Amino acid sequence: MQLGELSNQKQDRADQLSIKVQRIQYFSTEHPKIYYLDTNHIEYANVTARRHGRKDPFYYVDIHARTHVALGNNYTAHFYFFEFLSNQYKRGFIEMHFRYCDLILNNKFFGAAMKKNLPAICPFPKGEYHLYNMTIPIEEVPRVFPFTRGRIYVNLTILDADVVMAAYIDLEVKEFTTRT
Repeated sequence: MQLGELSNQKQDRADQLSIKVQRIQYFSTEHPKIYYLDTNHIEYANVTARRHGRKDPFYYVDIHARTHVALGNNYTAHFYFFEFLSNQYKRGFIEMHFRYCDLILNNKFFGAAMKKNLPAICPFPKGEYHLYNMTIPIEEVPRVFPFTRGRIYVNLTILDADVVMAAYIDLEVKEFTTRT
């Protein structure tokens, strides 16, 4: 056996033993709360966050609601990001505003998870809705986010005037490593 063949065999063995580590960044969303609900539009709404197991780092959000009216682009969802600083939440510079149907059908950040659980029509007819296992897709999480802990406030308004629902959810930017 020649010296060159021996070094190639050692390199092949080293490649087989090497472990590739990949870091994945994600939003951990916990402690959701609906603190205002106009029952003329939405009879009830419930939001929960849970993990599927100890080894699964992701929190999955479930939404259950019954509406009295059809929800269309006459409703607007306003997202306000607050940063957790000095034991209090301070409003950040990130805001997102979407017409309801545009959010569900076109948005990749928040709407993609809701789209899986809703019909592909707009406006959404009145009735009962159950949205399960929603997360922000990993590929949509920006590599650099301006803060690591915070809270997202969500206001649903009709015709950009009257608030129909107000809620919040705590978030933390985390990362986990996978070995391949």
